[in-house]
Amino acid sequence: MIERRLERMGVMTDRGKAAAYGIFSLSVLLALWICATSLFQWIEPRVLPSPAQVIRQFAWIITEPFSGLRLPGHILFSLERWGWGVLTAGLVGIPVGVFFAWNPWFKTFLNPVFELIHFIPPFAYIPLAVLWFGASTATQAMVVFVAAFPAIVINSQLGVAQVQKIYIDAARVFGASPFRTLCRVVLPAAAPSIYTGLRIAISNGWMALVGAELVVGKVGLGFMIAQGQENASVATIFVGVITIGCLGVLIDTLVQRSERYVLPWRRVAS
Repeated sequence: MIERRLERMGVMTDRGKAAAYGIFSLSVLLALWICATSLFQWIEPRVLPSPAQVIRQFAWIITEPFSGLRLPGHILFSLERWGWGVLTAGLVGIPVGVFFAWNPWFKTFLNPVFELIHFIPPFAYIPLAVLWFGASTATQAMVVFVAAFPAIVINSQLGVAQVQKIYIDAARVFGASPFRTLCRVVLPAAAPSIYTGLRIAISNGWMALVGAELVVGKVGLGFMIAQGQENASVATIFVGVITIGCLGVLIDTLVQRSERYVLPWRRVAS
């Protein structure tokens, strides 16, 4: 509300300044790209295509099938695999992280297994996933799960561990059971940290998905990039890379904006 009033008065807020700087930096990058490829031709098209070439390739992949699908189809397949992987990681990772902090015995028992998984790169699971599931959606979803899972567990555990003991003691004084204390006191207090873990996991999972599709995908944005390499089409590779980057920024922005609705008590507190 205050930011809107300041904008009406002609005062640029921090959010407005950040947007202006972002637009300026992208404009400078685009200008350098045009100069290097179109105006002065410092770089050959086989190394770096011009913006016009990339736009034409965008238009072609949107309107004509590329490896059986148009660009929206590849995007939907990638989002489906990413969504299943992140959803599964959240459903498993949040309870594990919460009970790591809530129950020391549980952490002592499972922490060695978690540490082992944590330090294995997600792409190391690709051969195993292919043997188990073949080159299917489950293979890419498994890689996303492995990439997203540690961040969710760590931040969930950290959020619960940082809840002040006085709140837990107060709930117990008023007769709350351990389960009710966990649900009504601990989880709401730990929710911001859990949400941060989900945001990190979403980003990690998106990057891991593209890597998995590069190796074993038959459709999707990563597969499209691999096909561009195989066909020596640098413009196709740029279409895939730019689409991946834009979707990543869009997803992260939506997650950030959704926090005020998912965690309304945090907005009131701030």
